[in-house]
Amino acid sequence: MASLLSARALLDSCAWASARDEFASVATASDDPRAYEGLAQAGWWLDDADTCLGAREDAYRAFRRRGDDLGAARAATALAWDSVLFGRGEAVGLGWRSWAETLLQPLPEAAEHGWLAVRGAELALGPQHDPALALRHAQNASAVGHRLGVSDLAVVGTALEGLALTQSGDVSSGMPLLDAAVAAATSGDVTDVMWMGKVCCWLIAACDETRDVGRAAEWCTRVEAMCRERDLAPLFNVCRIKHASIQVALGTWVEAEQELTQSLDRLSLSQRSSRLEAVVQLGELRRRQGRLAEAVDLLSQAEFDPLAIVARARIKLARGDARGASSMLDGLLRSVPDSNVLARAGALLAAVQAAYAVGSVDEAASACTELRATAEAIGTDPMLGMASAAEAELASPTEAVSLWRQAVQRYHSAGLRFDEAEARLSLAEALRDSGDESGCREQLDIAMPVLVDLSAADCLARAHAIAASIERGAPGPLTPREVEVLRLVARGMSNQEIASTLVVSDHTVHRHVANILAKLDQPSRAGAVAVAMSQGLL
Repeated sequence: MASLLSARALLDSCAWASARDEFASVATASDDPRAYEGLAQAGWWLDDADTCLGAREDAYRAFRRRGDDLGAARAATALAWDSVLFGRGEAVGLGWRSWAETLLQPLPEAAEHGWLAVRGAELALGPQHDPALALRHAQNASAVGHRLGVSDLAVVGTALEGLALTQSGDVSSGMPLLDAAVAAATSGDVTDVMWMGKVCCWLIAACDETRDVGRAAEWCTRVEAMCRERDLAPLFNVCRIKHASIQVALGTWVEAEQELTQSLDRLSLSQRSSRLEAVVQLGELRRRQGRLAEAVDLLSQAEFDPLAIVARARIKLARGDARGASSMLDGLLRSVPDSNVLARAGALLAAVQAAYAVGSVDEAASACTELRATAEAIGTDPMLGMASAAEAELASPTEAVSLWRQAVQRYHSAGLRFDEAEARLSLAEALRDSGDESGCREQLDIAMPVLVDLSAADCLARAHAIAASIERGAPGPLTPREVEVLRLVARGMSNQEIASTLVVSDHTVHRHVANILAKLDQPSRAGAVAVAMSQGLL
């Protein structure tokens, strides 16, 4: 005979389908709100949005009928997060959270007050993009957990404190808290397997956001083993997607593509936001491969995702639409609070490139300064490499050589094969433009086999264009690339058209034209063409 006791035993043993059936039977027979709560949790693990949300609402109503405001607040708190998780919208989630707060306000302090703060922190770190607000909620949750002796709550609150501090750029304070929370969670101080898994996932997310890809990969492997052992499918899917994003960064693209396509197959009927995360990562992989049309189709499915916005802006830059890219990135950075340091950092390199390409030098310099400050605070090689790359974009060819070397070295140390190869192409251009053709060839010789192995079509085309420009040579004060650009200027082509022809970004053409005008001491493009023709440079 079905009972709450037997249903809970099934839930504790991770027998999700059997637990669902048992709780449903008890709920039908008794209208017990605790049975609805158990049914919702089983539905959560089965990735069954309708069962989970429907049961949580049934639990809320049943608690209200019994005059149990504490239980009703607990159900409303769960709905605050699950409504967002399963795609019902941020407004719905915030509405449930506000109502839970109203119900709890007159009641003596209980664990439910702490769990409401936990959900507030999760919402602030997620759709609200406000780590400062998240930190206040997390500290409240941790304090309630310690006062009441609720170990799960205390550990979860500590983990969220660490994640909020890390996202705000205080990595030296945040990561130790996350490490401590994971150690406690995995050694038995967290009894709820869902919260144990989420604490581990938050550490992986922090590693990924700080570009500590090696550490993130290690934790992904450990959490995946736990998920397989206990049949924790939703957490397994999140972890596999995160692992795939690390593979994209490391340049193991065959494995990344396989992982992402399998994740999308597993999540084909899911309403969780993790499906869109897989779509965005596959779109970013396609962008890096140079399959831009496919990338745009994928990224457009997650129109408002920050990573998708940055990837789409990069595609616009590659296609010569610097103004469109700059507009997208400006909008993104305006929407992300200054306190969310890591979210902003992910957009800043592209923002530097786009702003410089449209002639907004002051805006480019400001973004560059912010990125350098963040990189120095975080201290990881990828972040420092990004900062050097941003500074190189604004430097003269001679100054750029040193900065691009720094970026190459940082990306190499981090094992980021694509980023390293792409930076080597920029270093090759800077060497060529400063007159060091042998150095340019050396960088091409290192980068091209990697790009061939990765099948990075656009970057390969760029590498071949650099090599061809060296072979053609150039007389006089202009570099081979500058002669090539000036020939296209002489044909009446715009910067965008030249960028498309040479398979480079619009800002690169802008820089070449500025160098040409300076070398020929001319104020206009027409004047530069006339002088070059009179001197036999074209």
